[in-house]
Order: sequence, then C-alpha cells, then structure tokens
Amino acid sequence: MQSSSSITHADLEKTFKHNIDRVSLYRMLHSFSEKQILCKIIDSKGVVSYIFNNHSHVSQFHPHYKCKTCNDVIELPKLPQEYVDQLKKLNIDELNILAEGTCKECEKINVK
Repeated sequence: MQSSSSITHADLEKTFKHNIDRVSLYRMLHSFSEKQILCKIIDSKGVVSYIFNNHSHVSQFHPHYKCKTCNDVIELPKLPQEYVDQLKKLNIDELNILAEGTCKECEKINVK
C-alpha cells in the first residue's frame, strides 16, 4: 500500500504463487479496481499494472505519470471540473490518462 511503484498481475502471481491461484488474483484485482481501492494503469505497451489508490481526490477520471525506468507512479493534478463534467455527460465507464517518461531520480542515475 505504501509503494510508489505499480505492480503487474504477473509480478503478484509470482509473489503469491503458493497461496492464491491466478484467476482468484485477477478477480481480486478487478474488484479492488472497481471499488477504487486500486488504480488500474495501462501503459503505452498495453501492460496493465496496479497501484494503491491513495489519491487526494476521488474520481474515476484522474491522470497519472509513470516512470518507464523505476515504475514509480505519481498522481497528476486533478482534471478541471469543466472537463470532468463533459466526460460524465458522455457516459464514459473508463478513461485511462497516463503520461510516461523518466523521473528526475532515474534521469540523474542515467546521466552518471
């Protein structure tokens, strides 16, 4: 819950391979995402990862930034209310807004 890195289903499956079967783990991740306990993040390669939802705002429409090197995920400022209101009028069930790049810490390491 306190990690700033996202984790994939495959990583969790390796961690809990003797305790939870693959399908049960998928169902839990799906349920936790639906209840907004976890944020489901889909990156530009189509890889799905999850992170604990400790956001200061609760909205199904909120952007994230993910470092491609360390997988840290940070919450970006919430979308303007006018934008969120327009999305709600469109009956959108799910919207993934993800910016990707290299965080400052990884950038420093790669420069050395």
